[in-house]
Amino acid sequence: MKKGVSPVVATVVLIMMAVMAAVAVWYWVSSSTTKPPLPETSQRGYMVTSVYDNASVTGCNGVDIKNVGGISISNVVFEIKDYVSGRPAGPNGTDPPTLYWAYVNITSEITAGNTTFFNISVLGNASNKTSVPQGAYLLRPSARSPTSIAGLNDRLFTCS
Repeated sequence: MKKGVSPVVATVVLIMMAVMAAVAVWYWVSSSTTKPPLPETSQRGYMVTSVYDNASVTGCNGVDIKNVGGISISNVVFEIKDYVSGRPAGPNGTDPPTLYWAYVNITSEITAGNTTFFNISVLGNASNKTSVPQGAYLLRPSARSPTSIAGLNDRLFTCS
């Protein structure tokens, strides 16, 4: 007489092992791919909604910045960098740019969902200290900012 497991019991055991293996793989994959989302109130973000021309020279002298995150943005300095070269934006009338630094300084608070106008300021070797020439620029959060810039990325804007 042969001793062994009946075919029905063997089939049930194999099915249970397959189900347990599938459940184990599902738990392992789901735990490694899903992360809890940050609450909206802890996210930072901004976008440039408008760029303003300088009437006296060919260039731009201001931008509207909208807070698209869930928390206020304040005390942040944004450097203005040439999009192509990465150099500081040059003042009007200079080629190549001889500017030390162009920036937008957010000293007031932009609350979540609101838009605020900011002047472009220029430091350095420039006769026009309030505008940058036509071109494509990056608004880049600066390490010179007195507060944290975590969550704020570069944004492209065009001065035309």
